Amino acid sequence: MFEQSTLSNGPAGVRAWTTFFGLTTQVALVSLAMLVPMVWPQVLPTARLLETLIPPLPPAPAPRPLGSEMKRMVSRPGAIRPSFSSILIAPTHIPTDPIPIFEDAPTGPLIPGIPSGMGGPATGIPGGILQTLASAVPLTPPRIAALPTLAPAPVIPRYREGGNVLLGAVLHRAEPPYPPIARAARVSGSVELECVVGVDGHIHEVKVKSGNPLLTHAAVDAAWQWVYAPSKLNDVPIEIVTMLTFTFKLN
Repeated sequence: MFEQSTLSNGPAGVRAWTTFFGLTTQVALVSLAMLVPMVWPQVLPTARLLETLIPPLPPAPAPRPLGSEMKRMVSRPGAIRPSFSSILIAPTHIPTDPIPIFEDAPTGPLIPGIPSGMGGPATGIPGGILQTLASAVPLTPPRIAALPTLAPAPVIPRYREGGNVLLGAVLHRAEPPYPPIARAARVSGSVELECVVGVDGHIHEVKVKSGNPLLTHAAVDAAWQWVYAPSKLNDVPIEIVTMLTFTFKLN
């Protein structure tokens, strides 16, 4: 059935030449269509895309005649501007000779300057900066008032308690409270402080020598409140270094 329905297309050689000729013709036509715009661009149609998307601009106004501009620029020979007519006045004519300007002579002592350049015998110009500086009166340096000398502060002797150096009687005694944090931590013990008692009997310096850090703060606060009777050595007020010990015990 298939053999009877097959159509004969002629010899194979004829079909090959026909196919080759058709392809060659199509390639030639496509190449010609591409080369023509390159060789003759004037044959292309004018593009109207921008005119379609962007509307044309309105026409420019007509130029003004030159006579109207000249009439507006010309003004009367009086005031420059009407709003400044009372301040600035344009001159009506140009003077032929320069107008001299006279200034008053300076009064008072002259300050050395450069009246006529360098001057001197080297340049042949009389006067000048060299002669001005040579004849200038030397300036007197300003006087600085001497600062008053302060008398040195008297040195108070300081002794350590012991031997012939006796500390005055205690006038006020303060006991430190038990710190709550130390009580909660079940911390006890002694705190030893080195204190300097001034000539007025008050504590001036406090140093911690030993003790638990949880107890030292309360001991130092109590030491600052102690007051002694003034101490003297051979009727001379002195400072005494003494030791204070505070003991903290749990009940």
